[in-house]
Amino acid sequence: MARQPLQTLLQLEFDQVNISDDLLPDLLSFQYNDKETNEADEISITLKDPDGKWAGRWRPTGGESVQAWIIEGATDGIGPEIYCGKFFVDSLMVSGPPRVMEIRAVSIPLNTPIRKKLKSRAWEKQTIKDIAKAISDENGVGLQFYADDNFTLERQNQDRESDLQFLSKLCDDAGYSLKVTDDALVIFDQLTYEKKKPIKTYTLGESPIMGWSFVGTQSETYKSVTVSYRDPSKKKKGSAGGYALDEHGRLVSTGGKSNPAVMQYTYEDPNADADGQEYSLKTRATSISEARRLAQAKLRELNRRSITGSLTVIGDVSLVAGEVITIDGFGSFDGNFIIEEAAHSVSTGGYVTSLTLRRVNSEY
Repeated sequence: MARQPLQTLLQLEFDQVNISDDLLPDLLSFQYNDKETNEADEISITLKDPDGKWAGRWRPTGGESVQAWIIEGATDGIGPEIYCGKFFVDSLMVSGPPRVMEIRAVSIPLNTPIRKKLKSRAWEKQTIKDIAKAISDENGVGLQFYADDNFTLERQNQDRESDLQFLSKLCDDAGYSLKVTDDALVIFDQLTYEKKKPIKTYTLGESPIMGWSFVGTQSETYKSVTVSYRDPSKKKKGSAGGYALDEHGRLVSTGGKSNPAVMQYTYEDPNADADGQEYSLKTRATSISEARRLAQAKLRELNRRSITGSLTVIGDVSLVAGEVITIDGFGSFDGNFIIEEAAHSVSTGGYVTSLTLRRVNSEY
């Protein structure tokens, strides 16, 4: 049975000044929320403030940079650590009695142009990586791209959307995850990450599990996605019908008047319940391979959270968003799960990690 680390250390820097010695005597709790996709990471610091110094002369004004590290204790002194990242003070809250100050900070300021500035423009004949690189350059941040981005988008319209909104939509459609930090956009292919080797196995009755729950939802599960798509390069005047294709691109039916520009492609989950729902998607595509990619990505999105769970364990710095763990001893819920969110909490009661999980999909 694993033990609680001997002592968990917390290091905090405000505007690159180490204030750990000043802050830790008043610390009630610290929490770091590490998120897989589309949301900024967050930290919260809760302090006792009996004499009002944190709400008064030591009060942050907002916007300060905060860097944080959680370091596990070990018998020989220092153990493994996690660098939580760089954050920016976003909100302050005081309450009482007793007097308490809570400081919240996010990994990217909410008023930055990449989040706030609305833009309208067309992107033509570019890959998602091309678009992400252009957006990252415009906003002065780096790009980390972990996907085999070998398809070109014919045309994508950014219509009064922020760069982050637009890029998030493109990533969702492609089955990618987008993570935003203060200095980089991080994009990775969900299917590739969900095939990774699990870093740990948690077994009920043996592992240091403090709480758990799992949910399977059938009512919102889909068995197939049918893509109805138009290829403008093949449009024929005066024709309104279309073709339907199977997963191999073979013709299966035609309308009375066939229009080569109008096609249909259906992708079905090989393990789906026969009574599962069917989803229709209208879009633009230039090939059967692109239609297949769009159908698979949409079905993945629809079914992504059909089996979810939560797990609370003794604090562990190796548990971060995007990693895969194995669940054992939970009956039909056994298997591999990817970490959607890891909440690392340090308080006077010790160090705890709470995980939000979803069952991996290694099929499509």
